[in-house]
Amino acid sequence: MPSPKTINTLVHVPFEAPQTPRLAGRVTFEDPNLVRKRGDAWRLRREVEAMDYVRRHTSLLIPTIMETSPELDTEYGEKPAPEGWILMERLPGVELGVAWPNMSEESREETIRQLRSCFDQLHQLRPDGAGWIGSFSGGPAYDHRLDNRAPCGPFSTVGDFHDYLVAPVKRCPRPDWVSKYRNQLPDSHSIRFAHADLSWENILLDPETGTVSGILDWEMAGFWPTWWEYRKALYGFRSQPWWMYVLKETMTEYRAETEVDWDLEMF
Repeated sequence: MPSPKTINTLVHVPFEAPQTPRLAGRVTFEDPNLVRKRGDAWRLRREVEAMDYVRRHTSLLIPTIMETSPELDTEYGEKPAPEGWILMERLPGVELGVAWPNMSEESREETIRQLRSCFDQLHQLRPDGAGWIGSFSGGPAYDHRLDNRAPCGPFSTVGDFHDYLVAPVKRCPRPDWVSKYRNQLPDSHSIRFAHADLSWENILLDPETGTVSGILDWEMAGFWPTWWEYRKALYGFRSQPWWMYVLKETMTEYRAETEVDWDLEMF
């Protein structure tokens, strides 16, 4: 394993080595510079693939992978899915959601400018040929919004993906609603690369200058319809007015498709 990089932190926080590793969900902060993330091996493998792709094709700041466990060679769909881990550098900075309330207008404007550049770079990436909806390497799609956190697809067209989203409506007392919702999801959308899990927790920055120091959590990243990035950025409880303003200033809005999928999520 290569020697960990020395990281110059943007916001200094004194670090005291704990007696045992600190655990936040499936992420262990093992020392000031290293983070270990655990989870289903196939899911971590697609995250590593996505991060490598983004690093090679954009200037985005993302964690460097230091080491991975052997289990990441597991095939998609193997059950029970073995657990694996990735060891990566711990990026400096403060979460956007923590920093935003106390940032100056100038630093907020700088954050907006840099995020706009980040998203533009990501969304210019396209799959080869006619494309697909799924992982960078052509594997299944994975998203918390879909199929109870299990992989699905890959989908060969946007239309196939939209059919999948609408399919649960067939099981409700009003199956005629299938066409009502399906007609509101145009298949004219193109396919592009997306982070697909953007939130204020996944963006790190220096609150004094507004400089973005990293974007985290790439396990759902891959090729998706153009509207999916915006919709996922509003997933769950993310419809805060200030966050919606950030999205409006940094990416194309797809409100109609997002509202349709809010309905579909209930089926």
